Amino acid sequence: MIKTGIEPDGQTQIVEVKIDSGPWQNSVDNPERFSVSGYLGNGVKTIYQAEPLSAGNHTVTFRCLDSDIESASTEVVRTFTILALPFEIITANVTHVKAAHIQTLRTAINRIRSYYNLSPATWKEDIIAGKTAVKNWPFHIVEIRKAIDAIIIMVNSFDSSQAFDIPPVTWLPIGTGRPRADVMQQIHDLIQII
Repeated sequence: MIKTGIEPDGQTQIVEVKIDSGPWQNSVDNPERFSVSGYLGNGVKTIYQAEPLSAGNHTVTFRCLDSDIESASTEVVRTFTILALPFEIITANVTHVKAAHIQTLRTAINRIRSYYNLSPATWKEDIIAGKTAVKNWPFHIVEIRKAIDAIIIMVNSFDSSQAFDIPPVTWLPIGTGRPRADVMQQIHDLIQII
């Protein structure tokens, strides 16, 4: 998520992004990577979508070029880590969803919320293995879904384009008791794209 600064002489800007030691990609020559592409004005919001990256540490560098003489702004460098997915495969009629599965989801969601500068989700009840009542698990899934919905709303409302918006979610029915495998898989899949 990128927001252009103010160009002092009123020129439009070309946004450039570099991942690790890869090539610079810009909003004019690589429009497929930017939700709002081309020559951008002051205060324009755009989302850059990189090629999929491997788990590990990465660096992203941003800068803008004046569209007239292509003088470069100061570079902004950020490091980030892509974690390996922490989810255990949950197989229908084989795996019983346990407290650890819900705790892992909560941790993953709060890491994503932190990445997007959202406050951590507040959970109404601690999940304790062997003590948390199974009858309450649908409520925990609803809480998890609400925390995900807030992330989706924030990402989708960032810019004026729908190019990289997260598609609307039609949540699967929860039922009662332990969450079904398909309900858990839907949450896992969403976490991977947000």
